[in-house]
Formats: sequence, structure tokens, C-alpha cells
Amino acid sequence: MLKFALRRIGASLLILLGTTVFIYVLLLAAPGGPEQKYANNPRFTPQQQQAYVKALGLDKPVPVQYCRWLGACRRDADGIEALLGPTGFPSILPTFLSGVESGIVHGDFGYSYENGNAVSERISGALLPTLILAGLSALLWLSLAVVLGVITALRNGGLFDNSFSVFTYVTAAFPTFILGFALISIFSVGLGVTPVSGMTDGRLSPAFGSDAYWAYVAASPGTAFADLARHLVLPVTTLVLISIAGDARYVRQSVMESMGMEHVRTARSKGLSSLRINRRHILRTGLIPFATNIGLAFPFLVSGALVTETIFSWPGVGRLTLVAIGNLDYPLLMGILSIGASAVAIGNLISDLLYAVLDPRVRL
Repeated sequence: MLKFALRRIGASLLILLGTTVFIYVLLLAAPGGPEQKYANNPRFTPQQQQAYVKALGLDKPVPVQYCRWLGACRRDADGIEALLGPTGFPSILPTFLSGVESGIVHGDFGYSYENGNAVSERISGALLPTLILAGLSALLWLSLAVVLGVITALRNGGLFDNSFSVFTYVTAAFPTFILGFALISIFSVGLGVTPVSGMTDGRLSPAFGSDAYWAYVAASPGTAFADLARHLVLPVTTLVLISIAGDARYVRQSVMESMGMEHVRTARSKGLSSLRINRRHILRTGLIPFATNIGLAFPFLVSGALVTETIFSWPGVGRLTLVAIGNLDYPLLMGILSIGASAVAIGNLISDLLYAVLDPRVRL
């Protein structure tokens, strides 16, 4: 198991490195740039533009720019010396070994073109709302997908199975934005039982994430939690309804295939109880393919749901991505994409390890 885990970790690191190259080249080829922000400003002379580009290090060759952005090269040195930190260790190693603090491998994603703030600060400010929304949604949809998928498989052809099949087909056919607006029209505008958008009620509490908000939470935790829960109802419902349809059908099909396997028929012929057969033979085998989907939920926790966060004005990473695209804020966009790629790599690694635990054959 240890060798298998080390192989998968090594492969994940190589894939992640290749992904950073792709992200950098892709955004490097995109139109615009930091100097375009002032291109039509008559007070911003060509000499000032050149000085601005040089200060950002964009006058260097592309491989050097990428190496500095990654953190494998120091920004205060050139040539071979840039590959080594002040301590003499390679610059790409952790800060406590190399002494280098710049670059994405050291947690430094640069500064936003929009307002000059650190990219890491802007992403961290949007990460908690995304974790709250996506984490609760993923927990609900994965749990319900397993439970409902197993029930419909064990009661194949029954009323519940047929009714749930119709329900999944209908919800899967709805685009996210239509379902979101439909829920807002019914429960917010029509019935008035849920808020339309946002994370908090501005009339009752400060903006989420501010120092005043945390002081408000400390003073009135019950009220703050109830307010947040009310704002979570519609976006969580939207994500669960959209996501559960495919996963539940996937679990149903896997469990049904497992029910017809030879080891299950052998267990029945030996007179084992249905409960033991379902728990130890059918479910363990049937849920193995679904283990891959659990790992895919991890990048969703970090990258957020772009459409849902936009519809409900949820201040998460998904909505921040749209802001970065609209402002051509490439450092912010590169930081978001890099963190998302890391989440995908970690999610795939978790899936592989979980798969190996459930099915020892893949370790060979």
C-alpha cells in the first residue's frame, strides 16, 4: 500500500507541474496585460509603461518569468544563482529550507492588477464562503446519492424507483441558472420565506468575514447562525438537486451490477442473510466505482460553484473568478486556477487511495 501511495503522489506532483505550465502559457497568450490598464491614459507615457512592465518582471524571457512565478527561481538573482536560495538549498524547497518566500509553491501568488492587494488575501477571503456552501452541498448530495441509489437498486422496478427516476431526469434537464431563478421566484419572491441573495442580512449583521461580523457572531451566535442558515437554503438546494441526479443513478447502476456477481450468488446459496449479503458483499463492491466521485468533490470545495455563486451573490471563489476574468486580472486568475488544479490533484489522489482500500487488486 505504501509503494502504491508513493507512486500516486509522485504522479500527482508531475501532473500538477504540467498543469502550472499549461495555465501560465494559456494566460500568457491571452489578450491584454497589466500595461493595457493604462494604455488609453494620456498621462501614462511609453517610458512609464516600460518601467511598469520591468517592475513586474515581464521584460524577462518567458521561462524565467514562469520559474519566478512558480518559485523555483529567486527574483533577486539571475542565472544559475536564482535556482538556489539564500541558504544554499534549491529555491523550490519549502521556505524554512530555501529561505525563498516568493512564488506559488511558497504561497505567494503575486498582487492583483485591480487593487494591488495580495492575491492570496483575496482568495483566502473568498475561500471560507465557498467551503461553507460547497462543503455542505457536497456532504448532502453524496450522502443522499448513496442512500437513494442503494434503495432504488434494491427495489428495482418499484414505485419509488420509477418515481425517483423521473425526478432525476427532470432535475438533470434543468440548467443551473434556470433552477436557481425558479427557486428564487417561488420561495423568495412568491412565498417570501428565504432571502434572495447574499450570506447575511445587511439590516441585522455586518458583512460576512469582516471584524465587525465576527464580533457580532461572538455576541449573538444563535442569531448569526440562523441568519446564515436561511441564506444557505436556496443555493445549497440548487447544488444538491443539480448534482444528485447523476450520482444517484450511478450508484444505482453499480449496485445492480454488483447484485448479479458470482460471489453474491454464492453467498445466497450458502444461506447468508440478506442484511449480511447487502452490507458485506453488494455494497462494498457496488460502491467502489462511486469512490472516484468522492475525490471529484474535493476540487468543488475549493473552486466553488461559479454559476450558483453568481445567481445568489455568494461571495465565494466562483464569483471571484468572474471578477478576475472581467478585469483581466491575470495574477488573481492564475492563483485561482493554480489552487483549483491543486485541489483536482489532491482529489484524484484521495480517490485512488480510497479505491485501493476498497479494492486491493489495484495496488498490484
